[in-house]
Parts: sequence; structure tokens; C-alpha cells
Amino acid sequence: MTENQPDSPGTPGQGSGDDEAEQEVVRLASHTDEGGDSYAHATLTPPDDTRAKETLHDLRPIIPVIFIPGVMGSPIVTADTGEEAFFAPNMDTVGAMLGGFLSVIVGWFQSASSRESRFDPLSVSVTPLGPINVGDGKTITEKEARRRGWGSVYRTSYQPVLLWLEQQLNNPMLCAKLQGAWCEPDPKGETWALHPVLDTAPTQYGAYGKGGAITEESPEFKRFVKFRYRVYAIGYNWLQSNDDSGRDVVTGVDCPDPQTKKKTRLMGITEICKENDTGKAIILTHSMGGLVARFAVLNHGAEGSIHGVFHGAQPATGAPLAAKRYKTGGGPEGGMNGFINGSLLGRDADEFIAVMANAPGPMELTPMPDYHNGAAWWIFSRPDGTVLMQFPKNGDAYNDLYLNADWYGLLPKEDQLDPAKRVRKRLGKDATGANVLLNHYKATLKQVVIRQSQLTNHYHGNTYVAYGNGGLDTLSPAADTTTEAASKDKPTVEQGELTKNLLAWGNAIWTGDVPADVQESELRAATLLHDSGKGELRVLLEQRNLSVTFTMQKTNKIPDVSATTDWNRVASKTGIIRGDGTVPAWSADAQARGLKPDVPGDPAKGVQMAFVQAGYEHMKSYAHPWTRWALLYSVVQIVKDIEVPGGA
Repeated sequence: MTENQPDSPGTPGQGSGDDEAEQEVVRLASHTDEGGDSYAHATLTPPDDTRAKETLHDLRPIIPVIFIPGVMGSPIVTADTGEEAFFAPNMDTVGAMLGGFLSVIVGWFQSASSRESRFDPLSVSVTPLGPINVGDGKTITEKEARRRGWGSVYRTSYQPVLLWLEQQLNNPMLCAKLQGAWCEPDPKGETWALHPVLDTAPTQYGAYGKGGAITEESPEFKRFVKFRYRVYAIGYNWLQSNDDSGRDVVTGVDCPDPQTKKKTRLMGITEICKENDTGKAIILTHSMGGLVARFAVLNHGAEGSIHGVFHGAQPATGAPLAAKRYKTGGGPEGGMNGFINGSLLGRDADEFIAVMANAPGPMELTPMPDYHNGAAWWIFSRPDGTVLMQFPKNGDAYNDLYLNADWYGLLPKEDQLDPAKRVRKRLGKDATGANVLLNHYKATLKQVVIRQSQLTNHYHGNTYVAYGNGGLDTLSPAADTTTEAASKDKPTVEQGELTKNLLAWGNAIWTGDVPADVQESELRAATLLHDSGKGELRVLLEQRNLSVTFTMQKTNKIPDVSATTDWNRVASKTGIIRGDGTVPAWSADAQARGLKPDVPGDPAKGVQMAFVQAGYEHMKSYAHPWTRWALLYSVVQIVKDIEVPGGA
């Protein structure tokens, strides 16, 4: 038996018939069962096979590692029958791609009322019965992966990193020899980083905060290898409030099973810790999952059940994209992204509002009170960037925008709120009289803003974060790039998406050709003539008998991107800034307050290190070497102060 379990394939001594192989050792990988005990399956060898046989069992104490996905990253089913309501289209096999495209095509033609019914947060539940891919099954069996909740997260984007973590966290060494990502670089920077985790400064991968290079002899690495790590996942109903989801990921959920007509258990943090005989877990999140984890800490007592947290690609203070779609839907956003977003989220404003107005979780992705340190983000301007009027004033989007029924505000019309009449039916006898639906919507929105305010600068006390700020093409290699990586025959930086593909709406800017002498008061008093629901507003300046058309940039693209692009000018004219294609860097940067010198605002409480990175698209962040490097480094840092049972 050994201290480190060889779960990765390719252990020596198997299947070779030469003389040298006869002296090798046949080593069998082991797995852990539900109770954490180690077991292995062996096939008997012929009598003339005289090689030594070993099963390598891992007896180290366990620290659970729990992954929480982003919005639309969990499969959801109807709560009463368990039938599929929404499974994100998988794109990891040819068959899955065909099925995914078919579902997107079908979704494109859904009406507003159909969308409201499909995405009703009170009628659906998360399920752990989504599709699973564990590769060859040598690292973890499908049965065990499902028991650990892997089926509750999107297969294409999330399960590959769960499998990779199961391998890398548990196998940094084999028979006292380093292996894997800890010591082996990828010379091309494609599937892994140019530099291993050990002996590399974290600044190489964008780190701000205290912490230097880890070595094989570092106390924190020696502590890290004393534990094994069982990787779990907890999906959630992403349509309900992130606060409610924070409760669910702590307590767990009983989910409907359409085949057995019984409930299938999706374990929560408390239950997972209990089954591993440990008081705390390590939490990893993607995107909106970061908000869920923060609510779990703030309102549901999870602080004491968590050793530390790693947030990836978190919209820490929301994003204008979520608010922009109130006026545009997802359809006009261009190319395949526009097609997919239109299919899933609504082709125009009416279809988008039918879902969004009744789904507190996605509503909480709108810009928070401290977005961009309280700066206005809903802007009307001339083509040259001259601002005519902007909101919110003093960070109060609730009153300035969300309750504003004027042509430039974001309060929907009552007939947009409940096309399927599900809310009216739920309200019952209280749903009589004028403005009932609007009042219900306003009350829901009020709670959204209150919850957003709770999150301001609050994180678990031992938090590490990583997020994207454009592409590697406009990023200079770090000053401490090693000689090996900088040689003429090898790349100096990892491969990744270009900056032009990683832009996001930092502000939502409406541009109109308005006469130079028009003041804000006259513009506010204009009469709405037409709202296309796809990003065009036409208003009448009555005193002049002049109509003006305002348009929102449809795509998150700009004509030219280079290392010399003036991003301040681009932002002022278009609202487009660098990010990860979805989350603008202004939102993600909030996590680096107090660490990164150019980020204004009070320090983000609890954040120990922020990795400001580049080269990856939002949904693919955990597939990129930079995120994965930061993740492994952060886990070691989180573990460094954990007491080893028995003092070993």
C-alpha cells in the first residue's frame, strides 16, 4: 500500500511480455466506496506470471472538494413528474451535438407563454440524473460519480474538470515521486500550462495578493499531500433566488425520479462533510455559482463548513448584459451566440421578460449597487460618445431604472409579465384589480436588490478567485517567464482565445443622433413612438416635432483590436470592454479590491488572492490552463492551515 493512490491510467508493469517487464510490478488502482473505504478489482494472472502484484490503497484522511455550477449549468426537471424541463445542449460528442442543435432549433420557435411555463422557478427542481461522462471509468465509476452529484452539472463544460481534479488532487505523487501537473509542463501550452504548479511564481498566472512559489519541500505542499480529495458537485435550481439556492447547497435536495417515482438524493455540503468524517469542505464555483456560495456563507451558516473557496469567472457585481436583454432579448446578439441565446433566453424583449421577470436567480445577475464602484451603466449618448443622460444615480438602479416606466426606464408593461397566466393563477383571489402583476413584480425585484446589497464585498474568509480580462494576444508574458518557455522554439504564453472574442458589455449604451442643443430634461420628456424589443427605441421630441432613434450595439464586437487599442475610448462610445465574453472585467475586478492597485473601492473581505487572467471564454474557463493552474495552486493554499488527523 502507498500514501498516494494511482488513479491515473498508464501505471507501469501491465501488459508487457519482455524479460525486463518480468521484473516489473503489476500495480492496480483502487477506488473509494461510499463510506470512504479503499477497494480494488483484480483479474488473476497466469501461473507463469511471476511479477509482484500490488494494490495501492489510499488511507489518507479525506477533504471533500465540491463544485457549484453557473446559471443554466444544472439540468432541471418538472418538480411533480421529474420529466425534463431544461438540459443544456451537450457538445462533446457528434450525437450530442446533433441533439443539442435540434433542441436549440426547437427552442427558437417557443412563444413567450411557453417560455414562462418552461422556466417557472416554482414548478421545477434540479436533478442529479443528468448525463455523465467519466471517460474510461478508471478514475471514478459512473455510479460513484452520480452518487457524488456529477449528474447535477452540465456535462460538456464541467465534468471534464471534475475528472481532471479527481486525478490531479489525489495523485501529486506516486511512490514518493512527483507526477502530473505538479511537475510536468505542456511545452505547447494547449492542454496544460507551460509551467508546472511547483516552482512557479503565481504572478506568472496573474496573481495579486500574498503568496509565492510552492516547492516540493514547501510546508504547504507537504501538508497538501497528507490528504486525499473526493470531488463532488451540487447543482441547483438556478431560476429561484441565489439565496434559496445557497440554502439548498448546504442542506441538500430530494429530487424527483421519473423512473422510480421516488426521490433521488442530491447531497448538500453538510451531508457530504458528514459522510467523509470531516467538518469542512473546499468549495469551487463557476459564474453565478459564486453568488450561490456567497449566500450560503452569509445567510445559511456555511462559513464553518468550508475550509476555503475558489471562484472562477464570477460576475461578482452583476453585468449590464442581463439588464440589456430586457430591451433586446438574446436574439440580436449576432452569429451562433445570438441564435443560441435567442433560443434559450428569448428572441426579443417580450420573450426574455416572460422568463426573467419571474426568475429571481437570473434577475440577481443584473448590475448590483456597487457595480463598477457605483458608476452609471445605462447610458444615452450621441455617436461621438457625448453623454446625454445616464443611470443609475448614486447606484440606485431600483428607483432610477427598474421602477421607471418612462421610455428610457426598465419597468416592463404588465402584459409582458405573465403571458402564461401562471403568476395570476398562483396569486388566486389576490390577483384582481389593476397593476396586480406589476406590484408583484416590484415586490420580487425589491427583494432582488436587497439580496444584491447583502453581497457587497463579502466573501468566505479564505477565498481565492480567477477571472478573465481579455485575451493572451494583448498580454505581455510575465517578467519571470522561465528560459525554457522563452526559448525561440517554444511559445512564451499558453494558447487561448483572442481578445476580440472575449469582449463584453461594460455599459449598456443607447446611441442616437440628437441635436447639439437638446438637454437632458427635454430628452426625458420625449414620447415613445416605437420600441422594437430588439434594441431600437424611437422617440418624439415634441417641442421640435423631431423623432430620434436610439440603438443599442447588437454584438459585443468592435472593428479592430490590438495591443494599442484605447479601451477607455471604446468603452465611452460603445460600452464594450474586455472580459470573458460574458462577464465584463469591471464586475469581476470587484473581487480584487484591496489587492489589485487600480481597482477602486473598499477591500473585498475574505479574498486572499485574485488571479487576473486572459485567454478563456466564460463557459470554457475551467478548460483553460491558466484557470486550472490557479485552481491547483489555490487548493494547496487553502489546505495549508488544516490540521492533519493524528498529527501525521
